[in-house]
Amino acid sequence: MKKIVLFVLVSLGAFSQNAHLSTEVVWAARVSASKYVLHNTTKKKIKIFAGNTQREINWKQSSRILKDSLIVNVNADNRLFFGTIIKKDTVVFSERRLWMENAPNFRDLGGLKTTEGKTVVWGKLFRCGDMGKLSESDLAAIKREKIRNVVDFRNEQEIKQSPDKYPAEYEMNRVWTSISPSNGEAMKQFYAIIGNPNTTKEDASKVFEGFYAKMPENIKNYEPFFKTLLNSKMDEASLFHCTAGKDRTGLGSALILSALGVPENTIIEEYYLSNRYTQYLAKSGMMGQLKPEIAAVLAGVEPKYIQSSLNAIKLKYGSVLKMLETELGIDEAKLNTLKAKYTY
Repeated sequence: MKKIVLFVLVSLGAFSQNAHLSTEVVWAARVSASKYVLHNTTKKKIKIFAGNTQREINWKQSSRILKDSLIVNVNADNRLFFGTIIKKDTVVFSERRLWMENAPNFRDLGGLKTTEGKTVVWGKLFRCGDMGKLSESDLAAIKREKIRNVVDFRNEQEIKQSPDKYPAEYEMNRVWTSISPSNGEAMKQFYAIIGNPNTTKEDASKVFEGFYAKMPENIKNYEPFFKTLLNSKMDEASLFHCTAGKDRTGLGSALILSALGVPENTIIEEYYLSNRYTQYLAKSGMMGQLKPEIAAVLAGVEPKYIQSSLNAIKLKYGSVLKMLETELGIDEAKLNTLKAKYTY
């Protein structure tokens, strides 16, 4: 049986603004509701097969040839998974950012390689931002992806301003756990710098980095998130989110990927993908009233931000895994349960 492999980030290297991880030699980007563009950096022609799920790829159907790039048309209501064979290894891939009308940072954590040689399952773990603006098409996608669990990391004020939208007549397990209360010290510093006309982009970046260093102080608030993932049924998918889908959600993603055994440098690069999809925030709401260079900092992410959170955790506990065990009760048995559910 051929080895199933997706790609692990070997070294941090230079972070790019591409919509894929740096070591993915083939990847899919959905450029419209009805069109994929497949990319290939192997410099060789490869055969591409497709299916509606990673398990339904039809390896016996007529294949298409991918050299540099390939356009694949798709029904707007479908998602495709692709397979190919590179150097005797079977490679499965799909769009990492799902095509959503009103959720530009809606991403699948599938396909990430672990240190144990396993791969995070596609279509089981999703991350996103504000769910209060989801269109009917977006809600249909949530049903199609069988997302049954939604964990909301926002505070009361954010929820009041933009309540989550859910598909009608569709049973969902909704979990709320506020990671950063609106009256917390980190948020006070955040609002103070926004209100200061003399703030520079360096000041904003420094405050953001400090915000990330303080997020682990509320680490116990991630416990309901892990309980939800542990209790999720095998045929269910889970979604977790905050407002922008990049900061509190970014740390949540880093924690679950750490539990699954994904290397830290891969985690950081996956986190940085948000920077491609969240810059629209610089012109929305109160950030639209700020100096453009300040708004750009607040709307984006930098690798050093999530590294600041991880460093704070390691300084106090020695490792992320030790913190998960000490504070959230994720012992070896629960780690194995998570790996059984979310990797293959």
